[in-house]
Amino acid sequence: MGLGLLFSLLSCESEERKDVIQESVEIQKEEIAPVIFEPDSLVYNKDKYYNLAFQEISQMLDGKILLDFKRSTFLVEWAYNKGNLDYNVFCQQISQIAKDLKQFVKYKGVEQYKTAGNFALFEFFTKPNSMNQNQVYTYDFDDFYGKKDYNSIFVSKLLNTREGQCRSMPMLYKILAEEIGAESYLALAPNHMYVKHLDEESKWVNIELTNGHFSSDSWIISSMDISAESIRKGVYMKEMTLEESVAFSLLELAFAYEWQKGYDDFALLCANKTLLHFPTCIQAIMHKSNYHRTIGLAYIKKHGKKATPFAKSNHRKYKEAQNQLEQLGYREMSAKKYAKWVRDMEDEKAKRKALVTNN
Repeated sequence: MGLGLLFSLLSCESEERKDVIQESVEIQKEEIAPVIFEPDSLVYNKDKYYNLAFQEISQMLDGKILLDFKRSTFLVEWAYNKGNLDYNVFCQQISQIAKDLKQFVKYKGVEQYKTAGNFALFEFFTKPNSMNQNQVYTYDFDDFYGKKDYNSIFVSKLLNTREGQCRSMPMLYKILAEEIGAESYLALAPNHMYVKHLDEESKWVNIELTNGHFSSDSWIISSMDISAESIRKGVYMKEMTLEESVAFSLLELAFAYEWQKGYDDFALLCANKTLLHFPTCIQAIMHKSNYHRTIGLAYIKKHGKKATPFAKSNHRKYKEAQNQLEQLGYREMSAKKYAKWVRDMEDEKAKRKALVTNN
């Protein structure tokens, strides 16, 4: 039985610093769960929260501690908010939803299906029911890039308001899926993220949480103008491994840091670390390109167009990043075009809803 059939049968029921840490650092319990760092861990900038988040996520990627996507997601938000987030509260929110999802599966009597958890998750995000207190999760059209408040792009905001965007919603889905033992993978498209999993017949299903629908590969390719080269080289539409998903969290750390403090070596460090574990991460390559361009323009403004060793090196690295983007078939959507894409999906969702109602 395919997932689509399972749904149809059941949905009607309702990213170089030289400072060195002189001693082990232990994060206090009231900040986040205790993690001991090695005495030779490097401090890459003077912001301890970003340092600690970088170190812990790096330890996951280096195999020193377990890969944990829920934890890496939280660490980004925790660093941005200078430690003013409680991991226990975050986990409690996730645990309660996971409990409700499991009860839903049991109530529906679908425990025998491998996609039962995916079914419950789809219902949780897209339809009013007891799991979401009759309030579905919707797209935040007002601040989906976090320009007014960067917290708007975080999973914590989504949990508290049930309004999110194209990264926070798939990320929450994956966190919840891991909590209940359901299969899920994050996948990237231009300026976008969505969820993939295998259905009952081991065929890929694409879940588009921005409008609460299933999407075909052909629709994603055509509507988002994805090049065949980028698909062939695993840039877009490929299911991300857990390691790649955690590495992407490190890039999210770079984005948050850059938003607060601008481009410096720390942001570059995060992007480079991401690429060690996720070589085709187009956003990390673009971040490197933007870093070298920004640093280069600032250097020219201050020193003029002098062909110094630094200027030459920086420009070479910029061109290398640009060449990588071209070789991977990079094609991105503008913010304006993406906003229109989302609104078009909302319009289509409304039309489908009206059609069902009228019939």
